[in-house]
Amino acid sequence: MISLEELKHLEDLSRLEFTDTAREKILKDINSMIDFASQIQNADCENKSFIKSMDMKDLREDEPKQGLSQEEVISNAPMKRKGCFAVPRIMD
Repeated sequence: MISLEELKHLEDLSRLEFTDTAREKILKDINSMIDFASQIQNADCENKSFIKSMDMKDLREDEPKQGLSQEEVISNAPMKRKGCFAVPRIMD
């Protein structure tokens, strides 16, 4: 379980700000997830089969469809060059 102080520390590290009400809900949700993960970790899985068979008739047919053209794909890109996405340089 994590404490309120640890959550506030995570807020600082992630540069987020929560209201007290939101902080209480987040704390409850995080601790609930940690508790659930602990239950899974401690589950007795010896001699148990978790594989469920799947009937192939339940799957949809794989039908090819026309995709987007190159122009359509990059039409909303903020920067493009020679028909490709352009991104700012991050290394020299």
